Amino acid sequence: MINFHIITIFPNIFDSYLNESIIGRAIKNKRIFIKFYNPRDFIKAPKNNYKPVDDKPYGGGPGMVMRAEPLLKAIAKAISTIKNKNQKTLIINFIPTAEKFTTTFAKT
Repeated sequence: MINFHIITIFPNIFDSYLNESIIGRAIKNKRIFIKFYNPRDFIKAPKNNYKPVDDKPYGGGPGMVMRAEPLLKAIAKAISTIKNKNQKTLIINFIPTAEKFTTTFAKT
């Protein structure tokens, strides 16, 4: 069985794809396992229950960036669930400046 741990602030967006596709059949047949981690779950809720995972860029400027603390806590939680610590683990972080995710990269 192959295990996938996905960190996303939109875990429910995957529901229809995972239930209706070949991946859904693989899950049903216990070929793969998928677990989601929402970084918002690693933030203490203030009085208004709003749990921001993004912030303004350091130094100002346009746009938003993910806050490191909830993201790192979600990654740590995912890693802590790995039973075989000697098992090869690949962490893929989809960021605009990263190396392009190709078939060759996936096979490494």
